[in-house]
Amino acid sequence: MLPLSAYRDAIHLDEPLPDTDNDPRSFDELINVALNGLEGRPLDEPRPERSVFTMSGLFNTLRVELMKRTPSELPEEVSNAIRSLLVRHSAHLGRTTGANLMRINEMWPQSDYGSARNVAVWRGDVRELVVDAVVNAALPDLQGCRNSLHPCIDNYIQGQAGPWLRNDCAIIHELQGSDEEIGGAKLTRGYCLPAKYVLHTVSPRIQNGVITDADREALASCYTSCLDLALEKGDIHTVSFCALSTGENGFPFEEASSIALTTVNRWLVKHGTGVIRLIVFNIFEDEDAERYSNLLANWIED
Repeated sequence: MLPLSAYRDAIHLDEPLPDTDNDPRSFDELINVALNGLEGRPLDEPRPERSVFTMSGLFNTLRVELMKRTPSELPEEVSNAIRSLLVRHSAHLGRTTGANLMRINEMWPQSDYGSARNVAVWRGDVRELVVDAVVNAALPDLQGCRNSLHPCIDNYIQGQAGPWLRNDCAIIHELQGSDEEIGGAKLTRGYCLPAKYVLHTVSPRIQNGVITDADREALASCYTSCLDLALEKGDIHTVSFCALSTGENGFPFEEASSIALTTVNRWLVKHGTGVIRLIVFNIFEDEDAERYSNLLANWIED
């Protein structure tokens, strides 16, 4: 598979992002330019839905349009309007700073989990989390979920990051000449996410309800591939993982969580915490957060 050195320049991975803090345009002006540009309409044409949609509704409309599009360069005026809108939407969602989260050793002092001082569990929206890199459960072509209404992390990350993320993934896919392998990982900038970077990994999908050793090894590889890539980048110190392979991919939550925690612990023991200092397990549902809590509270270290 394509190494980081073969694509980092092509996607400008090490370049700073444009500053959007000083855009003087109103929300209405920006949404007109953004949506009209995505739909191929005159940029100054009034939006008919503006009179009935709330600001949140229009942000959702923008996300839907972004998820529908194929990777391509946008006119600068349209690109700038989208960037300003997504930055404002990010501010509207709020912020949770990963470095301030309670670690496992603080939440469950009785836990025997080996890396308890360097791991946290957080229930919340990945679009709010301030860490150096968030992990995306990607599709093999890396270019985002095309069902704009599907409530998956791929949809939310791609929608909030903006169209440049899909463009980068298309470049990586073209340079690689094939889909991403299960258990591998690729790295892009985070654009309009609070996270600086996104680590994209393709996790295994369970077939016919039968979990094989190959599935377990592939899931573990997702975690090690992401952490290896973050370590190679050098300026990533905090990483957030979602519950890879659970949900529609069919991996039972408890076993997937155990693989995740075990693999991360072994990686941190092997590589130390000089560079990767904090791992966050980002859980979206209350029930799943409780499962993680029970697993960690009763953890028995090998």
